[in-house]
Amino acid sequence: MSYDTEPIPGGTLTDPVIETPSPEGVAQAAALARRWLPAFLAGRRAADDVYADGVSTWHNIGEWEAEIERTPSRTRQVQSGADVHVEDVRVTVFDGGWVVQSVAVGTNATGEPVRIPSCLVVRLRDGKIERFEEYADSRAAERLFGP
Repeated sequence: MSYDTEPIPGGTLTDPVIETPSPEGVAQAAALARRWLPAFLAGRRAADDVYADGVSTWHNIGEWEAEIERTPSRTRQVQSGADVHVEDVRVTVFDGGWVVQSVAVGTNATGEPVRIPSCLVVRLRDGKIERFEEYADSRAAERLFGP
C-alpha cells in the first residue's frame, strides 16, 4: 500500500491520508479474512496465528479499547443469558484489512428481541490482525447488555 503524502491544495494539518491499494495487499487481506470469518460467525475466537501480538478492539460505545482476550462483550453476552447470532454479513476487503457490516440478532437475558446493526473495521499489521474497530448502535446494544 502506498500513501499520498502530497498536500491537498488549500488543505490543513488534519487532511485525510489517501491510501492506494496494491493487488498483493488486497489478496493477502482477503485470504486472512476467509480464515477469520468462520470463527467470527460462530461467535468464537479464530486460530491464534491470525492475530498480531497485543491485538485490541476499540468500541465506539464509550470509546474504549482493550486487548481482545480482555474484551468483555462476548463474556457479558454469555453471562447475561443472551442468545445472539450474526446475520446479513457483508465483507469488503481492502489493502490492510477489511470491513464487516452485519446485524446481531437474537434475544437478551429476559427474552426480548434484540437487533444490533454494526460495522467492524479489521486492520492488519505484517499480515495479521492487529486491531478491530467496532461501531454499533448504542441504543440497540443497551437492550442487549443494559445501560
